[in-house]
Amino acid sequence: MSCLKIIFILTNFFLVITLPIANAKEPRQVTVATVDNHTITAQDVLDATNRLPKKIKEKPLSEIYPNIVNELINQHLITKQAYKDKLDDQKEIIEILKKNKDQIMAKYWLNNFLAYNTSEEKIQDFYTKYLENYKTFKEFNASHILVKEEDEAIQIIEKLKIKLEFSKLAKSYSIGPSKTNGGNLGWFRSGQMVKEFEEAVLKLKKGKITKKPVKTKFGYHIIMLNDIRDSQPKKINDIKQQIVKRIKQNSLSNLEKQLRKNKSIKISDFNKVVQEINN
Repeated sequence: MSCLKIIFILTNFFLVITLPIANAKEPRQVTVATVDNHTITAQDVLDATNRLPKKIKEKPLSEIYPNIVNELINQHLITKQAYKDKLDDQKEIIEILKKNKDQIMAKYWLNNFLAYNTSEEKIQDFYTKYLENYKTFKEFNASHILVKEEDEAIQIIEKLKIKLEFSKLAKSYSIGPSKTNGGNLGWFRSGQMVKEFEEAVLKLKKGKITKKPVKTKFGYHIIMLNDIRDSQPKKINDIKQQIVKRIKQNSLSNLEKQLRKNKSIKISDFNKVVQEINN
């Protein structure tokens, strides 16, 4: 069942809500209004809703439903009148319709192109290459206590020497956002932390704490290295969205090169265009 159909069910749009799921219909099969022989479907309502400003779209669909249906009725009647007045024979309208047709054709072709290139098979191929090219690297898990003044950092290090718990001190004294996690920064790799912080981590052994405060642009850190591990490739479901995004970027870049190959393309200078319009 589509997401759009679920919206209709949740907002009590259809009487079929009380019927078994087997009897449910697609939105385009459900009539919400008729004008003579013209039918307005639930899909038309959903399409119109998607074109509304964000503020209006956030309202319950049941609340804006009457207005949308009436606007669709008015639109149909106005369109009929436009055809009756042979507006579609006017040169200006013909040009606009052609441009709209071209845009629609381009949009649907591109959607089909991207859908093909991001099929499950293509995603799996991309992931397989990712696994083949994956190189293991070291990952570090560290906690830190961040303070503004060096003297305060030194005092905290002294407290740690008498075996006070690192996480409790982090929650009490740290000004960094990780204080709520007891100072734990999670796993990170080389290059993800500022230089001074990373250099201090690389010198530490597992379970050890920096003997002196580590100064960075953020302040003074007391760092504890919790663990070190070899990285593992991500599971496909964890990076599927990133894979799709990368495939789309690559596909569009290659498509642009392919389409423009051996084509004579000239782009006018912006200032020249403005000058011509103003003159």
